[in-house]
Amino acid sequence: MEGGARLDSYPRSGLNLSDVSSDAHRRVRVHEFAELAGVTVKTLHHYDRLGLLKPARTTGGYRLYSTADLSRLEQIVALKALGLSLKDIRRLLERDALPLRSTFRQQREVLEEKRRLLDRAIRALEDAEAALGADSASATPILQRVIRAMSMQDIDVMRRYFSDKAWAAWKHYYEDWPSLEWQALYRDIDAAVDAGPAGEAAQALASRWLALTKSDQRMAGVRTGMMKAWMDRDHWPPSLKRRMAEFGIERATSFINDVLWLRWEAERAARERNGAPGMPRVTESRRALFREWQAVVDEDPAGPRAQALVARWRALLEADTEGDAEIRSDIQGFFRRRRQWPEGMRRYIASLYETDAETWDRVTDFIERAAG
Repeated sequence: MEGGARLDSYPRSGLNLSDVSSDAHRRVRVHEFAELAGVTVKTLHHYDRLGLLKPARTTGGYRLYSTADLSRLEQIVALKALGLSLKDIRRLLERDALPLRSTFRQQREVLEEKRRLLDRAIRALEDAEAALGADSASATPILQRVIRAMSMQDIDVMRRYFSDKAWAAWKHYYEDWPSLEWQALYRDIDAAVDAGPAGEAAQALASRWLALTKSDQRMAGVRTGMMKAWMDRDHWPPSLKRRMAEFGIERATSFINDVLWLRWEAERAARERNGAPGMPRVTESRRALFREWQAVVDEDPAGPRAQALVARWRALLEADTEGDAEIRSDIQGFFRRRRQWPEGMRRYIASLYETDAETWDRVTDFIERAAG
């Protein structure tokens, strides 16, 4: 845990667990809870911002923690000790029941893969030691072999996103990623970002992007693997993260997304002007529900009308996902990341509900507050 905090360190003052647990309705302020749990206030604030541990609030906005919050914190600490990221922990805790069996299995597989890679690195170092003992004059080529072995250890981490066939065809891609063509494109995008996503120059860059993407992803398994890898880029090996930062790949991807959404909007508007079929719409029942949300947006999100709409909203989500907790979690995560969507995408989603992006943002913010 951040700051070396440990739940096994409490109590660190005159507090003890019974101060909270003896009274299920007792709530304590953040500093007292931090002392009790053996964590820093900074950690609690961080978990609150991430939505991992959201305490109740006083009317003045002060955090109030309860026994349930202590239990939740213990779960966070335990899962973090297993090596899970805070992002993954949040996704797991959003489910109705913790899928511990599958979580343990997946984490075991991750650790086994790390052990395999470490064993290979150790063997490479042992071979290098033996080679140096036999011929000290060959230090430079031996060092180069060790560097290649350690680099390949990083690259092999990417294998888990691909099928055997796709990885065999695509492994070389990551050995020298990004390619010279992509490097040139990233540099050109970086020079154009400040000019904005509108205009012919930005559209030309987007066309180059699409052409390179199409040439890269000839095999379906490669396309699937690359999509999985990109969605999990927070867990990429350090060498690839450094390359991402070096070429500004996150920024370039966000820029191209904005450009392509503007292109899509222009094409859609042209089709509608020419009498071609317009964009697909959501069902009338969903638009009606959205209008009802609009009608209560200035009310208390914890009030009876808002909570009745929350129940209907959750029932729709349950029906859409057919009760699948993982799919439901993915949809909710996508919804929470709406501030990161390209502007064109936000306008498009808003148009499905026959409103503008600003109104859609206001309503969805209210829905999020009402749903807790």
